[in-house]
Amino acid sequence: MNTLNHTSPMLPKWLTWSLGLMLIIVLGLTALDKSYALRQTIENKNPKNTLSVSAQGKVKAVPDLATIDVGVLTNSQTAAEAQDQSSKKINGIIDFVKAQGVARDDIATSQFNIAPQQDYSQGKGSITGYQANQSITIKVRGVDKSTDQLTKVIGGLTNAGANQINGVSLGFDDPDNLRGQARTQAITKARQKAGELARVAGITLGRVVNVSEAADSYPVPLPYAAGGYGGDAAKSSAPDVQPGQQDITADMTLVFEVK
Repeated sequence: MNTLNHTSPMLPKWLTWSLGLMLIIVLGLTALDKSYALRQTIENKNPKNTLSVSAQGKVKAVPDLATIDVGVLTNSQTAAEAQDQSSKKINGIIDFVKAQGVARDDIATSQFNIAPQQDYSQGKGSITGYQANQSITIKVRGVDKSTDQLTKVIGGLTNAGANQINGVSLGFDDPDNLRGQARTQAITKARQKAGELARVAGITLGRVVNVSEAADSYPVPLPYAAGGYGGDAAKSSAPDVQPGQQDITADMTLVFEVK
């Protein structure tokens, strides 16, 4: 029985090199085509000729939220006594504040610590007692409509047991809404300014290719009073808090394509 051996014919070396070179050329042309398409896409997104315009929007509003920082300093011979006395006073303050119509969620503990009091008069420190320092923050809402509740709260804090009123700050319950209004106003102004510049310069504006906003434009609560009140001075009549108005600003920059 005869067996036939079939072998694949060998390609000539010159043909192998030619096919390889053609493959390299095709891959190179494909890469160049993709690179050109990508460059065109980037250029279309970021045109070379642009006009940048900035504007500020400003909204005036009466603060609707007052935040009171109030506390109690208590001195006693032992840490346990200092804590007990401090807690009783703070609880009395909280009960008073809630009785004025302030919601429980608007009362929060902001600080609590107990520290030893030491005497160094003999050259070596010795503990003479303990001081408890406890503070709470109270939010009074709707002060843009009426400050009666705020006045009652501030006026009765010392009688309720507080010996530290560290300040009252005025701000907004929803500052993002006001900032959104200022942002819209700023963008409108920027578009108007860009249109005026384009007419004067004799150019034609295209689409907006970039929008940016300057930082630090959130409305910041303004302190009404700073520093602590204590002793008999704290039992004087409550101050007449006037919310006034605050400016909420937004600085926007628009970049237009120039055709």
